[in-house]
Order: sequence, then C-alpha cells, then structure tokens
Amino acid sequence: MSESSRIPVLIMLLFVMTVQLLALAITPVISASDYRVFADPTSTTNPVVYMLLILAFTALLLLAIKKKKSWIVSGFIQISIATSIYYLMVAFMPPLPALLPTAAVLLLLRYYPEWYVIDAFGIVVCAGISSLFGVSMTIIPTLLLLIILAVYDALSVYKTRHMVSLAEGVIKIKAPLLFVVPRSRSYSFRKDPAPVSNPASGDAGGNQANGNPADPTSGSQAEKAGGKRGAFFLGLGDAIIPTILVISAYTSLPAGGFLGVNFPAIGAMLGTYLGFLALMTTSRDRPQAGLPFLNSGVILGFLVGCLVAGIAPF
Repeated sequence: MSESSRIPVLIMLLFVMTVQLLALAITPVISASDYRVFADPTSTTNPVVYMLLILAFTALLLLAIKKKKSWIVSGFIQISIATSIYYLMVAFMPPLPALLPTAAVLLLLRYYPEWYVIDAFGIVVCAGISSLFGVSMTIIPTLLLLIILAVYDALSVYKTRHMVSLAEGVIKIKAPLLFVVPRSRSYSFRKDPAPVSNPASGDAGGNQANGNPADPTSGSQAEKAGGKRGAFFLGLGDAIIPTILVISAYTSLPAGGFLGVNFPAIGAMLGTYLGFLALMTTSRDRPQAGLPFLNSGVILGFLVGCLVAGIAPF
C-alpha cells in the first residue's frame, strides 16, 4: 500500500467502523418496532429472496445503461434511496411525518451531491439498512446470505465482469451509493468529470478503491482502479453486508462481553476490519471482489467470538 493511499484507506475503514457502531446503537429502537424485512427471521429462503431481488435489480440497471437510458437508472436508484430512508424513518417516527425527512434528504442528494453530503448519508443509511436486515434474520440465514453474496461478487467481478460496467455507470450519474474520499481538499464530487475509461482499467497513478454502488444492500465489488480521478470510492455494500452479521449476532445470541455487546458480535466486527485490510493489500492492477475478503473476515471473527464465549451458534 503506497503512502498516498494509506490515509484514504484508513478513512474508509473508519467509515465501516462508524457504520457498525451506529447500527448497534439504533438496533434496540428498530428491534422494538414492528418493521421487519422478512416475516420469518429463521427462514433459510430469505437469502434466496434477497439474491433474486439483487439479480433482477442489477439486470434492469445494466439494460438501462446499455440502452443509454441514464434517466431510468437514476429513477430506480432514487426510488431505492427513498424507500430505504423512509423504511428507516418510520422506525423512529409515525409514517406521515417520516415523509418530510425523506423528501429533504432526497432533495439534498439530488441538487447538492457533494462528497461530504454523500458520505454522511452513506453512514446513516448503511447503519439503518444493516440493522433492519440484521434484526430480520437469525444466524443461519445470515451466514447463508453472506456466503451466497461472496460467491456472486467473485463471479460478477472475475467472470462476467458486469459489476465493473455497473459501477462505471453509477459513478457517471453521481449516484449517492458509495463512500467518496477525496485525494485533496479542493476536490468536488459534483464537478468531477464522468469516467473517460473503464474504472477498472488500472491506469498509472491509481490506488482508487471502488465498491459496487449499484445496490445499497447488495454485495460489493472493491476495485483498486487507476485512472486520474480525484477521489477513492467504496461501495455501500462493503459496509452493509458484513454488518448484517454483526447485528444478527447481537440480537440472536446471548448478551455479554465488553460494554454489554456479546463476544460473537465483537468478533464479527474485528473480523470485518481484518478482512477489509486484507482486501486493501491485494493487487491493484485489476478489479478485486470485496465480499470474499470481507465476508470471510466477518464470519471467521464471528466464529472465534462464539468460541471465546462458549456459544454454539448452530
């Protein structure tokens, strides 16, 4: 890892850590509400439903990008964002008043998508989505989901490579579905020109980390890309997916451990950070699938936490 990329990588890691801590903080409120993504948290069909939704969403976006219908891509992303914000807001306030902050956030993202606005939004929405999915699935469905998404992520980056095209298209329209870490204080995401080459091309001067910004709840692609862009990027999925297991462990297994958080949840958090650092040390001359690293780390950390606590997770 070069000196110039070390600080941005640490900032991205800080974003992931903040998401997980915030998700833990809001989980008691969300757990007390009646809102769940899945009716039966123990059902092993939940990951299959989740995966089918991701495939349908991704196929639709890729088709729109291929047909150069950016307004369709933007429209579907805006609907997804609005749904995510509203679903989170109604856990804290009545449904009708929840429309007001939802509309305010959408307008801000639409007309002023600066990097710090997008990063603040990303932290909050990642924490909310992670908590919602975490309380909606117990351990076994969650582990199945993480394994399925890790395999899908690897295939979509190394085999079909459709996530590379999707990432490029979403960055081009300034979609707020990624974390942005500027290279310099003068950088403006709003004024950053659209990519002039494939973001995975590996041009000289790189060390740009891109995630899959296509779906805030999907698995993500971590690209160490080149190009001459003024910022590093990390897809929201890289923060969301591992955190789902952290929250599931927190709500499904006996409490205890440091600050009242159980050891499996702590282990999952530490495993996420180790997986992230391992990802950032991989080769930077080609796109890298993020979830095989992150999901492996969070699962191993979770299992170690269970061993320390003397808990049988299955």
